[in-house]
Amino acid sequence: MTIKAVIFDIGGVCVGSPMAGIHRYEQQHGLPRNYINVAIVQQGEHGAFQKLERGEVKLDQFYKDFGSQLSHPTNKKYYKTYLQKSGKDAPDNIPDISVDGKELFATMMSETARLDEHIFLAIQKLKESGKFKLAALTNNFDLPEDDLKEAEAMGASAAAELRKLFDYFIESRLIGLRKPDPKIYHYACKEIGIEPNEAIFLDDIGMNLRSANKFGMHTIQVKMGHSREAVKQLEALTGLDLHSKPGSKI
Repeated sequence: MTIKAVIFDIGGVCVGSPMAGIHRYEQQHGLPRNYINVAIVQQGEHGAFQKLERGEVKLDQFYKDFGSQLSHPTNKKYYKTYLQKSGKDAPDNIPDISVDGKELFATMMSETARLDEHIFLAIQKLKESGKFKLAALTNNFDLPEDDLKEAEAMGASAAAELRKLFDYFIESRLIGLRKPDPKIYHYACKEIGIEPNEAIFLDDIGMNLRSANKFGMHTIQVKMGHSREAVKQLEALTGLDLHSKPGSKI
């Protein structure tokens, strides 16, 4: 196996996970755990979140549509189905739920302002080795241009710091494709100049990894709070020490 490129997701891998923000919002508002994520996924490719990440809608309109879609009563049915498939008891009645789209999104994206130290060090060491092409492949959106404080709260500085390390920074908002659409992996490989089996792809979301793996990429899941374990898997595939800091004997 010849690996020529390592490709990283951003949110939930290189920086904190928006999923942690979703869980925090659910706790703060007394919502059932995973209710919001189930509702987001069930909107399909025409959902507000999905459109935002393809660059098809601006934030102001997104906030309205996002809140409206997640507050819709049909999400109760989707959530009950999710619980049943997960082998969990589904309540007979779920109360009406009202979601403030802007507040939820701000809570989600506040998590992305923090760099993951284990992944960040691994990227630095991969860069120093000069053995691999480094790429980011991220589902993202246009940051506010007229509100620097809001942009900063959504991880602008962390993203800027990461950009310096990557040879390629592939953004869903610019190309009109988003993971897990197989077309985005084809686009990435063509842009980087590699075959799928010459890439390692790290992501936190199972459906994104399954799609990439089916396309032919080697994949590593970065589970929330377990990035160090993911780096160990990356070390095994690259043959490099990616967790010891300069001067460390560990």
